[in-house]
Amino acid sequence: MTHGDSPGPAGKGPRSVPRPKRLEHLRVDPRGYPIIATTSQAPGDVDFGALSEPRKLALATFDLCAVCALPFGEELRWQVSFDEAMAKAATLVSNEAPVHGICALYAAQVCPFVSSPYARHGDELRKGMKRPAVTFLTGFRRTARVFGRRSGLQTSESVLHFETTDVEQRLTLSTSAEAIEAYQRALEADTDVVVDDIEREVVTRLTEPTIEEGEDSGSVMAGAAWFVGGAFCPGISTVQGMQRFAGDPMYTTLARRVLLAPGFAKKFEETEDLYTRAAVKWLNSREHLPEILANWRRTALNRAQRGEVSAGKGSGGDLKKSKRKLQSAARRKNRR
Repeated sequence: MTHGDSPGPAGKGPRSVPRPKRLEHLRVDPRGYPIIATTSQAPGDVDFGALSEPRKLALATFDLCAVCALPFGEELRWQVSFDEAMAKAATLVSNEAPVHGICALYAAQVCPFVSSPYARHGDELRKGMKRPAVTFLTGFRRTARVFGRRSGLQTSESVLHFETTDVEQRLTLSTSAEAIEAYQRALEADTDVVVDDIEREVVTRLTEPTIEEGEDSGSVMAGAAWFVGGAFCPGISTVQGMQRFAGDPMYTTLARRVLLAPGFAKKFEETEDLYTRAAVKWLNSREHLPEILANWRRTALNRAQRGEVSAGKGSGGDLKKSKRKLQSAARRKNRR
């Protein structure tokens, strides 16, 4: 869900539309647009025009909304589409991560690409093409799969795809009046998303800038997600932005040890890296993992039991060495 290019009349300005409570923690740009969870946001360089693949990996791993970065819990996972056939399908596969219903309706008010019937695509292959006038919103009960594969727009590039299924609600927005009415109803029914302190730390690490590191916090958080199971996402090694993790054996070796070596994940909480610490504490404190992450880890565990994956040499004696290696790598990347 990107802002895109919108040279014609758009929806309401962001400052004139009340934000849902669940967006209050997000920073805003000088125009008043909330900096949403999928937006690449290196210090001083917020890019509303593109989806960040590392951020999408973090969202999939921790089961977070692509707008507000808060957990889905029992809420539906909504996808926005401009294609009626896709919107009416029982299962939808999209390169955009799902969102809360109220976050989708807020975007229908303020995001130029979603809100404006005059909006045009901004990517290189469709630049200048006008998007369809009708907006379809579909609420799914489950995210069934997340995997990397080639993009339908840029066949030489791989991106993460989200397969959502079990449709429970559908909305069709043909006019701005319909969008306003739907959003008002959602605001009136909205409730706070309750998160514990450990979940809040994950959200904070993902949405706040990394001034000391000088890079997008989403890229750093993707590395932390890699350790707790993102490494086992199908097709992840070929996805844009993942070469830094897939190409460094340390990342996957530590991910395997977190999965397989008894006690390693608990000890790993002692790392000095804020992002890894937040992710591992989250992993260790969950009674039930999100379906996607649980499936990734289960598949990797089954492979290990068949002898296809090893935990690395040793189980306890190498812990300090592994921690030192991680911290050394963090320092090389200017991370604290």
